[in-house]
Amino acid sequence: MGAENFRSSAEAADDGLLAALAGRWRVLLQEAADNPGGASFNPAREAAAGRRLVQQGAGAPPDVIARMWRQFCGDMAAARGLKAYVAGGDPVQTMLGARGYFGFGAHMQQAVEIRDALEKASETPGVVAVLPWPEQAGAGQWWPMLNENRFHDLSIVAGWPVLPGAPTDIPRVAIVGKMPIETSGEDEMLATVHDDAREAERLIRKHVVDCEVVGRARSLALVRMKAFVAPDDRRLDTARQAGLDGLRIVGVRPRP
Repeated sequence: MGAENFRSSAEAADDGLLAALAGRWRVLLQEAADNPGGASFNPAREAAAGRRLVQQGAGAPPDVIARMWRQFCGDMAAARGLKAYVAGGDPVQTMLGARGYFGFGAHMQQAVEIRDALEKASETPGVVAVLPWPEQAGAGQWWPMLNENRFHDLSIVAGWPVLPGAPTDIPRVAIVGKMPIETSGEDEMLATVHDDAREAERLIRKHVVDCEVVGRARSLALVRMKAFVAPDDRRLDTARQAGLDGLRIVGVRPRP
């Protein structure tokens, strides 16, 4: 194949890419017009699309595809007014994780305290908090705050990994916002429950899904569930009736 043929193939691929980007931008503008003040991004949908991109990547490094996709998604969110407050952990590393997820177009602001970031996310439309992933060692026990009445409307809606890394690695940061918990098709869940009797793992496995306790703060346990469970899943009621006081879904992690 000659140089002209290579050039024609590259130009055709570029044309397809540009048409796809323009089409996605038109959809974005229509969504913004139809839902003013709504969420500026859809973590579940973006995660599912990112996995499809990796599968169709024709040998390209998954880390590269993931970074390119997240940059594009972040710029679209920024165009709809997304603002992120970053707090907790090593400030440089947490900001690096925030930029990894939202790119360099989104407006980022360092919050003094994790509680400040959560308050901004709870009180202001279009704002999210970017915090250390709850399972990260040394990140601080901020996740019990999600059980406070003032933060009941907040959820962990995504996590961003440390790249390069394996899909099983614990994410670097959690994206927390006032958004519904939705499935991307391949997810793990985070839940909290009062677990004085240390029965959470056994009862959740029996009545809901396979799980493990990944954190504790006094009587409160943080549980990772290994499949998607909707916040209104009836199996949660069964587990509560079996003795798991206060069991509630607080987050989802779309798998890489």
